[in-house]
Amino acid sequence: MKLKEFDFKLPKEEVRKKKITITSISVILLILIITIASTFAYYQSIENQNPINTSVGEFSSGDIIFAVTIDGLPSSTFPVKGGGYISSGVTCDKGASGTWDNNLWNIKISNLTQGKTTCNIAFINEVGTLTYKIKQQGGGASAIEAKGNPSFNVVPTTLTSGIYAIEDEYGTSYYYRGERNSLNNNLIFAGFQWKIVRINGDSSVRIIYNGTEAQFNSWNAMNGNGTNTQIGTSAFNTNSNDNKYIGYMYGGTNGTASTTIAQAQTNETNSTIKTYIDAWYVNNIASKGSSVTEKLADNLFCNDRQLGRDYPGAPTSGTGWNGSGYGTSVTYYAPYYRHQTNASNPTPTLKCAQKNDRFTVSDKEVGNGSLTYPIGLISADEIAYGGTKVNYHNENQYLVTSEYFWSLSPYYLNYGYTHGWSVSSTGHLYNLYAYGVYGVRPLLNLKADVVVISGDGSATNPFKVV
Repeated sequence: MKLKEFDFKLPKEEVRKKKITITSISVILLILIITIASTFAYYQSIENQNPINTSVGEFSSGDIIFAVTIDGLPSSTFPVKGGGYISSGVTCDKGASGTWDNNLWNIKISNLTQGKTTCNIAFINEVGTLTYKIKQQGGGASAIEAKGNPSFNVVPTTLTSGIYAIEDEYGTSYYYRGERNSLNNNLIFAGFQWKIVRINGDSSVRIIYNGTEAQFNSWNAMNGNGTNTQIGTSAFNTNSNDNKYIGYMYGGTNGTASTTIAQAQTNETNSTIKTYIDAWYVNNIASKGSSVTEKLADNLFCNDRQLGRDYPGAPTSGTGWNGSGYGTSVTYYAPYYRHQTNASNPTPTLKCAQKNDRFTVSDKEVGNGSLTYPIGLISADEIAYGGTKVNYHNENQYLVTSEYFWSLSPYYLNYGYTHGWSVSSTGHLYNLYAYGVYGVRPLLNLKADVVVISGDGSATNPFKVV
């Protein structure tokens, strides 16, 4: 196959001009490592890298063309990582889709099936974005990362409340942890109040429902507790006598027993709570039109159904650890072991072991692509990172509302019924029967380029975004 050779210019801040030879693909980029498997292309910028020879399988020359804009103006080069810019989005033609990782400073492209595919990558100055303002509260990304992680065997105090960093499926996540009165993680968006949970690894911002903007306007303060902090109540699943009902979605029809683990964990039928949340989204978010929905990112929600026997941290004996995960088999799931078995030393994670449990809308590279709408629930692990733990009552933590509300994380099937993790009314991680009717506080993810127009994140002056 004939090689195509071309020259390109690096930004002045980068290394000297270099020549790059690439087999079968035309791109003008920073120095890149290129890997393509099937219909997936991955590009990562690397400074001080020698020219690269690589092949891209069956694709022909000129498969991908990149068009870059910086603050709305065309550019022949990419901005330098750490130079104060973030990507505000990637759009590709011919059915392809792309995402830019602001932490790894690379692009991932999926569904690349036709030649001469064009992807437009937009960059904006990050100053003024919600992501930037959150990091500045902690002194910037480097200062936050330098703190390390706190001890999860105690709940945070005023002194230990703040912003911390940990890896998730996309990169480095910056999460709020601690007492509500010590954190400035309050937001008004789309006519509702939200608490900011974390910056995701792709620089989108995860937020949890906390009430209506009208309530804030009436009281000049964010809701602290009570039923106003939730959209309503729902069972997780009205049926709960089968392992499949620990799923946000599950295989087979409601009321039909599962006979294999694959069937139980097939994302085919909506859970009771997913149906409830989706209806709320349609009526309260989608109904506001593209001015709202175009600000939402497609980041995963984790319904971790990894079996105890497959979880490295589980004991290899005892009730439920070797459960089959289908039918009425007594089965304990990975979140049980991270938080209940390890109650004295919890081991939360923002990694979601099974791709099938990573609920996304269109992203099928990291997620499962099973959602209709980009809305979900918080995980037990995110709750633990936020400052809540098993067997410890503390009503001062920012996620606590004096009401029981659901998480997305399974607990076990035992005593004939499935159970899921929740936050209790007194402020600790607690398991509930899946058929129980409790509070619902949905999560959304805002894109990295969402701009703050006012506020400092406090309970009386929350961030407001456009």
